[in-house]
Amino acid sequence: MNLIVCSIPDSIPEEQQLVQELLYGGLDTFHLRKPEFSIVEMREWMKQLSSSDCSKIVLHSHWLLAEEFNTKGIHMGANALKNMAVAEQEAWMAYTKRKKLTISSSVHDQEEINRLPKGFDYVWLSPVFESISKQDYKSAYSASQFDAWVEELKEQKETKVYALGGIRTEHMKELAQRGFDGAVVLGNVWSNVNGLQDRELVKERIQHLIVACKTDPTS
Repeated sequence: MNLIVCSIPDSIPEEQQLVQELLYGGLDTFHLRKPEFSIVEMREWMKQLSSSDCSKIVLHSHWLLAEEFNTKGIHMGANALKNMAVAEQEAWMAYTKRKKLTISSSVHDQEEINRLPKGFDYVWLSPVFESISKQDYKSAYSASQFDAWVEELKEQKETKVYALGGIRTEHMKELAQRGFDGAVVLGNVWSNVNGLQDRELVKERIQHLIVACKTDPTS
């Protein structure tokens, strides 16, 4: 099981330093999602990180900055794909392969799965559990439906599948047994975090999650 941490949309004081704490603590991939950021704001945010840190960042917007900062990859959400012509999708796919970037997306239902083209390295499937960060964000589908989608995504779309939504440490073994390749966490890391004063809390949470991801699901 692999672990991804995603940023919250709003800014946190000294956020870049907190992200560094996660990366130094063993996290391999951090998704930077700031939907309200302009390209100037995103660039200034990224400038606070080292080149080593940037190599573990996946951008959810202003994707051309991926080349400028040599990031790990780009993420195209379900809404972005919905509003994108096939030719544009193919162009971005070719760009990421040429630049050796990862490319990922997200899906929430059958319609979005049907619309998803092949070629993504991994996709987020959500909400698998009740969200921690979003009130009343619950799944309208059963666990068996999600499991069927995991199988469909792997076989028909030829992609890895990460669970998102309400992920806690105790869920990791179950998710591995259900066929998920990894998990994406947000609320479980960032809830009640107000800056560097909470660095030890952040580090403790991420270490517990990393350990849980490495646990053998058959044990």
